[in-house]
Amino acid sequence: MIVNLFRHTQTISVFIILSLCILIWMGFSFEISETTDYTTNSLYNYLVNPILKSVFAERILVGLLVFWQCIIMNRIMVRQKILSINSFYPALFYFLLISISPEVIHLSPALLSIGFILLALKKILSSYLEKDAYSNVFDSAFLISLAALIHPPFLIFIPLVWIGMSIFSQVEWRHWILSIIAIACPWFITYTMATFFSIDQLNLSSFLDFSLEENQTTVLNWGDFISLSAFGLLSIVSIIELINSLRQKNIKARKSYVLILWILLLALAYSYLSKDNFHVKLLIYAVPLSAMISNYYYFHKKTGWLNFLTFTLILILIANHFLF
Repeated sequence: MIVNLFRHTQTISVFIILSLCILIWMGFSFEISETTDYTTNSLYNYLVNPILKSVFAERILVGLLVFWQCIIMNRIMVRQKILSINSFYPALFYFLLISISPEVIHLSPALLSIGFILLALKKILSSYLEKDAYSNVFDSAFLISLAALIHPPFLIFIPLVWIGMSIFSQVEWRHWILSIIAIACPWFITYTMATFFSIDQLNLSSFLDFSLEENQTTVLNWGDFISLSAFGLLSIVSIIELINSLRQKNIKARKSYVLILWILLLALAYSYLSKDNFHVKLLIYAVPLSAMISNYYYFHKKTGWLNFLTFTLILILIANHFLF
């Protein structure tokens, strides 16, 4: 049934994900926040918040952004041959994981930055076996730095550039120098613009204001507990399954999953150190966990169990949005 719909990419599976993005993220069915809160992020407040004065514009923008992220995540897994078939599992589980809580159904710096993390991941994976990977190294470092500029707590993901270079054997000294230059570029451009146009709001020191924020208290309801328990157990099983089967995969897939495991470790560090809202911290986990759960689904042969599990996850997600 639903598992077979997403085992291979089909027009109907793409349409289902698009429909779910419209239903949930564009707010046509679920009651979501009228607007996003003003953040301590200078660049986001300067460039994005003016757009959010229009609730309709926010709904359209956030719905298309999440749908695009689902497609990018799927292309990363398929085009980079991390999964050996043209499956649509990554898009499905990315959507389910990033939509886990109604508390995050709005445009936010973290959600926007995750798009740049995905693009950077795509560039890092594309550098495999490339002798002249200068473009991919520069682009990946620039994109991760841009993600950190939009959402400064994501500074913790910058080492992902060098981890990826090490995993994919891009150890030439020029690559390392180039990556440092690329990381500095977005910050230098912002500094130049702020100085030239006298934009006090974009003063670089203001980007560190997030470290002065107080920890936000979060009250979890029963829907949160049930959702986190269900997706958490599936994630743990998927991680164990991946680690046990890692040596059986081809070299490209094995190295790619090692990089994805590093993203998970950095996400855990980000969750521990960041003062973001608890539900916002969960957003980044959609990247590594959707890849791992897709691997579990792809190699698990009991279709009946997978159908039951998928329906249960979807029902829990809907209940968390509607009933709690």
